Amino acid sequence: MKLFNLILLFFFSVVFQMVAQEVYITPTKEFEPNQKVYLFGNDVKLREEPNTSSKVISLLKISTEVFVIEKTNKIKLYNGIDWPWYKIKTSNGEEGFLLGGLISKDIKKIKNSIYLISLKKINDDYFVLTRVVNGNEDYIENSTRIATTTFSISVSDNKGVESIKNMIYIDYLAEACGVDGGGYYLFNTGSSLIKAIELSSVADGGLYWLKEDVVFPSDFGGKKDKIILKSERGEMIDEVTEHKKITIETKQFVWQGKELIIDTNKK
Repeated sequence: MKLFNLILLFFFSVVFQMVAQEVYITPTKEFEPNQKVYLFGNDVKLREEPNTSSKVISLLKISTEVFVIEKTNKIKLYNGIDWPWYKIKTSNGEEGFLLGGLISKDIKKIKNSIYLISLKKINDDYFVLTRVVNGNEDYIENSTRIATTTFSISVSDNKGVESIKNMIYIDYLAEACGVDGGGYYLFNTGSSLIKAIELSSVADGGLYWLKEDVVFPSDFGGKKDKIILKSERGEMIDEVTEHKKITIETKQFVWQGKELIIDTNKK
C-alpha cells in the first residue's frame, strides 16, 4: 500500500508540474513583481525613467535575464499594442525601466536554442513574433498572423527531420465553439525560422468537427524522412442513436529544406 501511495504521489506531482509549466499567452498578460523574465528585444535601452527621452543606463542583449520590481502606470504604443513600462533589476544589480513589449511573454530552451515570444498588432490582426537564439549566433525571427489571441508554446527536438535543429509549436486555445484551436509548427534550420505546418482543430457543439494532427518520423507510427498529416472530419447524423459520419484522410510529405512537398515516393 505504501508503494502504491508513493507511485500515486509521484504521478500527481508530475501532472501538477506539467500543468504549472504551461503558460497561456495573451496581449494583456502582465508580468508580476519579483518575476524572473527574459528580454525579447536586443540592445534594449535600460532607462532611468519610464520614457524614451530619459538617460540610458545600459544596453541589454536579447535573452538577458532580469527581475520585475513593479509595473508603472506609464503606457507606450509599440508594434500596434499599448505596453506598460516596468521597473526591473538586472543580475548585476542595475535598476531601471524598460517597455513591456521588449520582454518575452514566455521562454523555452532546448539544447543550445532559446525561444522568445512577443506580439504585434496591425489593424485588427495580431501576429506572434518568435525569435530563437542558437548558441552564440545572431537571433532569427518569424512573424505569423494568429487565429486567436490566446495560445501556449512548446519546443521539441527535430523529431527525425534531419535537416533542422529543432522546432516550436504555437498551440491555440479555442475559447468558444467554432474557434480554431489548432496551431502551427516553426522549423529552426539554424539560419531561418520557417512556418512549416499549420493544423486546425474546430468543433461546433459536437455536431461537426475537424481535427488535424501530424506524425513526425520519430513519432510512434512515423516513417523515416516522411511527415504524415492526418485529418479527421466528423458530423453527427442522429444525436439519439449517436450515428456519426467520420472521414479520415492522410497525406504524406517530405521536407525539402524550405517547405513541405507532397511525397511522390510512397514507400
